[in-house]
Amino acid sequence: MRRHADRVLPVHELIVVQAGVLPIAEEDRRFEVRRDEWVALRAGRRHFGDGDLDGETWFYWVCFGEALTDGQGAAIVSGRRTGTVSRPGRVRAHFEHLLEDQHRGILSTVVARSYVQLLLAEIRLPATTDTVNDAVPALAKRASAFVREHLIDPDLSTTCIASALACSPDYLGRTFRGSFDETLTEHIHRLRIERALTLFRSTGLPLDRVAAAVGFGDVRYFRRIFKRRVGLTPGQFRRLRPLES
Repeated sequence: MRRHADRVLPVHELIVVQAGVLPIAEEDRRFEVRRDEWVALRAGRRHFGDGDLDGETWFYWVCFGEALTDGQGAAIVSGRRTGTVSRPGRVRAHFEHLLEDQHRGILSTVVARSYVQLLLAEIRLPATTDTVNDAVPALAKRASAFVREHLIDPDLSTTCIASALACSPDYLGRTFRGSFDETLTEHIHRLRIERALTLFRSTGLPLDRVAAAVGFGDVRYFRRIFKRRVGLTPGQFRRLRPLES
C-alpha cells in the first residue's frame, strides 16, 4: 500500500489512469481518477495522495511547462481538470512510444513537445466511450472483463474463456477480433506486458516473480513475448529504465 507523492512541482502534470483508482488531491480539491480517466494538476500547487493505492492501480503521467500552455495546454490547465479518455488505446500508444524513444535515447525536445501536444489533444476529444461500448457485442465485452479478472491465471486462453462463457472458441475469437481489432491472445499478452512494465518501473522484483505476477508460468516464454512487444529484453528495459522511488 502506497500513496501518490506529496509534492509541489514547477510544471503541470497530466495523469491518465490505466487500471484501478487513483485518489489524489490538489490542495483542497480531491479527485478519484478511474481507468481511462485523466486529471490535470497545476504547477505551483500542492499535490498529494488522498488515499492508499491498491495493487491493481497504475497510470501514465507526463509533466509539461508553461511553453506548452498555449492552445491545448491552456484549455487543460485553466478549464476542465478531469475527464474520460475518448480513445484510450491511442493515448496508451502515445505514452508507450514516448517512453520507448526516451529509453532509446532518441527523444529530442521537439519530439517530446509533439508527444505532449498529441496527448493534450487526445484528452480534449469528446468522450465517446459509451457509444463505442454500445457497438461492441456483449460476448466480446464479457470476454474482455473475464480476461481482466483472470489475467494472472497462467492457463488463461481462448479455449478457457470460451468454456467459461459457454461458446465456441472459434466464434469467440472472431467476435473479439472484430470488436477490438486484436486477437484474444494478443489482448492477454498486451495487458500482461503492460503490467510487467509497471512492476519493472516500480519494484525490484526478480524476473521470475514479475513473470508469475502477470500470469506467465514460463519465464523463457515471458522473455520472448516481452521482447516482441517492447523491442527490448526485460534486462535491457531495466537497465534503461531506472527504478522509480
